[in-house]
Amino acid sequence: MKEEDNLLSLVKEQQKEIILLSYSDSLLSWDQETYMPEKAIESKSEQMSLLSSIIHKKLTSNELFNAVKKLRNNQNIKGDDKIMIERLYKDLLKSRKIPNDFVRELSKEQSLAVKAWKEAKEKSNFKIFQPHLEKLVKLKIKEANYIKLPGHIYNSLLDSYEEGMTVEKLTPKLEKLKVDLLELLNKIKSSEKYKTQNLRLMSGNFNHQIQKEFCDDVSLKIGLEKDRARIDFSEHPFTTKTGFNDVRITTNIRKKPLFSFGSTIHESGHALYELNMPENHKYDILGNAPSLGIHESQSRFWENMIGLNEPFWRYYFPKFKDNFKINGGFEEWYKEVNFVSPSKIRIESDEVHYCLHIILRFEIELGLMEGKIKVADLPKVWNQKMKELIGVEIKNDSEGVLQDIHWGWGNFGYFPTYALGTIYAAQLYESLKEKFPKIEQDIESGDFSKVRLWLNENIHKHGRKISTEEIIKRACGEGLNPEKYISYLKEKYLKIYV
Repeated sequence: MKEEDNLLSLVKEQQKEIILLSYSDSLLSWDQETYMPEKAIESKSEQMSLLSSIIHKKLTSNELFNAVKKLRNNQNIKGDDKIMIERLYKDLLKSRKIPNDFVRELSKEQSLAVKAWKEAKEKSNFKIFQPHLEKLVKLKIKEANYIKLPGHIYNSLLDSYEEGMTVEKLTPKLEKLKVDLLELLNKIKSSEKYKTQNLRLMSGNFNHQIQKEFCDDVSLKIGLEKDRARIDFSEHPFTTKTGFNDVRITTNIRKKPLFSFGSTIHESGHALYELNMPENHKYDILGNAPSLGIHESQSRFWENMIGLNEPFWRYYFPKFKDNFKINGGFEEWYKEVNFVSPSKIRIESDEVHYCLHIILRFEIELGLMEGKIKVADLPKVWNQKMKELIGVEIKNDSEGVLQDIHWGWGNFGYFPTYALGTIYAAQLYESLKEKFPKIEQDIESGDFSKVRLWLNENIHKHGRKISTEEIIKRACGEGLNPEKYISYLKEKYLKIYV
């Protein structure tokens, strides 16, 4: 056997071990958010800390790194193997900059911070969470300085979620998006229909068990397979992959049915992406998404482009009307589904306000990393920005700075991917309609097969073989273009309101 064959075998085996261990870590995280007894948190945080340390040691071992370096310079390595080695080399360079002791410390603090966040949110008291968040901010600044990518300190964190994206590239796009969204909102809010709108139909009684049944139904309808995925419940809906053919999603049943329904569709979009990654790369780096932005595009695509649009509700409204005894017609229901109104809560926001919530978090994270915003001042800063951008008064910490779990997880740099995914989703939907001019007729009849196949062919099958930018260019004919999202919003909401 040639040396490169031995080295390639070693690299693939090492990746498989790392991925299998990562699945175990994901399962522990899932358990923490779903079924873990409250008093198990200390033991669970120790387990997760140890597992993170073991994974990091394997990932940063000299044996793996040296094998990858040799293969990178070997002319006989071609095709997917060459792409895998290049992707792995870049990841290893970054991982090797971070000391193992730091990884263990960060993992343990993240577990404790999540517990503190839950208590703080329940009691609406930011001070309970504050010391943990202060530690996490210091640790993430430390991590960014270990990685030390060019430009803004935040780049080192952002790149972990959206490879190749920088503050320098992203800021002008989000600034323009903010201006365009506020301009559109002014037009909507000045209309007579906006001033007289109400949620008459949505204010009814929506039985929780029936909501759950609809959540199960829609997840199956769009293609989630029960023998490869499961749905549970958590405070904050999420999706995680805990093994090959094993994806867990959670949702949350609330008074208004569109929250649970929309969350389930959203998380199912994530799950479908994970379940349709290339099987021949299930145990190597190419079996992942190239970024969270493209991953988020899949959840936002199903939640917004499909789940909030007219054809989808032409199919589902009769079922809703019969099961929930809705006293009204389709036109009224559809307007309420797309009801535009400032929301204090990001995950309850309408499409037009949504990205403003993300821009707010992006601006705060930049301030934290730059040292311009102190953790102790976050509630005040948050409330002020919410008033300026969204136009709402925050009354307590739970509906304000404590509403998201992400900072408890230490996920600084994550939030911008929601805006990126939202923009990508609009671009993908436009391309889908160009490919299949009658696709909305299929959706109206409850047939999502062409939608799934098109996403599989244009997004899912690539795994991480090509970059997010290249995936979007191939599928849409151009890269990131916020103008397409603004055009989609204008066409839809000005028709509803103006």
